[in-house]
Amino acid sequence: MPDGSTQMTRVGKRQSKGRSRLGCLTCRAKHVKCDERLPICRRCERLNLSCSPYWTHEAASSSRRSSSTSSSPRMPQPRRRPVAHEDRSPVQDFNLPSNSQDPPSWAVLDDLSSDTISSQFQRDDVQSSSLATSMAQASAWAHSPESSALGTTPFSGNGGAMDCIMTHLSPGSLPLVNHIGSSQTEIMGHGCLTLGHEEYKALGHYQNGFCLVHTSKAAAWSFPVLLLQKVSYSAIALRYAVAVALQDLDARRHTEGLTLSGQESALAFSHFTRASSAFREAIRQPAKPVDHVETLATLYFHYVYLTHQRAVDKEELHKLSQAVVRYLQRSSIGDVLTRSATESVATMTPSMRSFLCRLLLWVYREDVYAMGYRCAGEVARYMSGRPKLLRRLCVVSRPVLQLNWGTLYPTEQRLDDVFSAQHLDMLVRMIQLQFQITEFGWSTMDSVMSDESSGTQRPEVRNAQIEEKLNLIETEFSATFQMITMPDDNHVASACDLVESAAVFVTIYYAWKMIYYRCAGMPEDRIQDVLAMLMQAAQHTIRKVHLKDLRRALLAAVIETKNPIHKDWIMSKLGPQWRLVLEHALDRHSRLGQHISIWTLYELASDTSGIW
Repeated sequence: MPDGSTQMTRVGKRQSKGRSRLGCLTCRAKHVKCDERLPICRRCERLNLSCSPYWTHEAASSSRRSSSTSSSPRMPQPRRRPVAHEDRSPVQDFNLPSNSQDPPSWAVLDDLSSDTISSQFQRDDVQSSSLATSMAQASAWAHSPESSALGTTPFSGNGGAMDCIMTHLSPGSLPLVNHIGSSQTEIMGHGCLTLGHEEYKALGHYQNGFCLVHTSKAAAWSFPVLLLQKVSYSAIALRYAVAVALQDLDARRHTEGLTLSGQESALAFSHFTRASSAFREAIRQPAKPVDHVETLATLYFHYVYLTHQRAVDKEELHKLSQAVVRYLQRSSIGDVLTRSATESVATMTPSMRSFLCRLLLWVYREDVYAMGYRCAGEVARYMSGRPKLLRRLCVVSRPVLQLNWGTLYPTEQRLDDVFSAQHLDMLVRMIQLQFQITEFGWSTMDSVMSDESSGTQRPEVRNAQIEEKLNLIETEFSATFQMITMPDDNHVASACDLVESAAVFVTIYYAWKMIYYRCAGMPEDRIQDVLAMLMQAAQHTIRKVHLKDLRRALLAAVIETKNPIHKDWIMSKLGPQWRLVLEHALDRHSRLGQHISIWTLYELASDTSGIW
């Protein structure tokens, strides 16, 4: 039964029918409903207002003062993120995603200039010096009395979740690699990030599962884990990382037939939209220099989230691609990063310079990957017109892991980087090749479909530039190709990992060569010859089949092979999403008697909401 105070209404004032009694200050002033369960209510997020929770002492007293003198202007309240109520699950706080579904306005990147670059790198010295300390203390803290008193258990090697229900993560307090712990102190200052049970579990999955889809390196020392460490000071970037990890968890559980409550997908969307809103607000501040680590990380995570949706938003991906190009042009970040050491920005350390070069390459890689869905590609075109920039980015980024992990980096990982240096060069060359073949393939798709439906043989439509690059890759990286043809008994135990790594790149190369041959209308025997070499290399990639680029390569192989044993083997190695798409396409096209195109599969994969 509500008390008398809640029933009091003023003469001439409309009685609030919503939940604004527990809402934020701005919603109470307007007598409108407020989503008080959200860290930032929908109205304040949409209007870019400061969202001060009414139930805090400071906001409540301010509200009483403002209600008594409604005509006087209010002093702006500091932006605060409320604590989730301890008597309910943190999932409930995020169960209702924000309705701010408007795509982010990437026009905020148009005003960047190279003048903002120099001051952004001053944080690197602090981050680099604290990296070894936080990593060394992670294991010790995990078994300390303080952690026991808090009732927390760090992530184990299998990514088990922490037992704590709600902890506030202060920027820069995230130890990684073998243990992910929470901050021992609750900090409610500006920019703090509230993480619950599901978010901590997602961060564990990010390290132990998500990053293995994007890199063939050992998970603990991979670039995605280094990226998470580098952006641990940024609540915006961490929120993006949580979003993509939750999204990946949701996709795996869905395709594996597990019972879902819808919490993960709603939680991922909520983190994604709030991170987008916070990023737009942060970059609009003219007095604040642009943080290029946070910006590039944001763009990268944005690509990953959009390309892994069940219904890919092609228009938004294309806008994102255009925005990245504008960012590169107006900030001149690429030119700054690839200058010689004597010309580099004084405040930029070699480790930060190498890190940003690698991160920029990963953004470029995701843009080319998105082209498979017939969108984006603007960053790829920008890079294609600057081959010297690409070469310099590749060279400068080679020692990124050694420079940034420092003395913690194991000797075997250093040796692996030395022997695999040419694989990075080959990867960048293949990304360029993939961009050209994808453009060529989509341009010829319509004619291929018409010829296949009519049963006529399409004449060859060859591209001399693509064929020249194919030949150059095979010539310059001949040692990598020869590793695959060596008999297995010649491989010593220490060389097995090197052969596996080489086999991944060779398999991907032959897949794109085969795709080009099919698009160009080459004779069937030449296509089958390339397929045979692809299958020979694929035999060594069994432990690496979780890589998304490798799965796309195997997808190209399974639609070309006529060997049922090979087809069944590849189908068993594909991820649940691609397997579902392929089975759906095979069933439809077998009834029509048509050959499946790789582009048809990409079209189906861009919107799987109807076949899940």
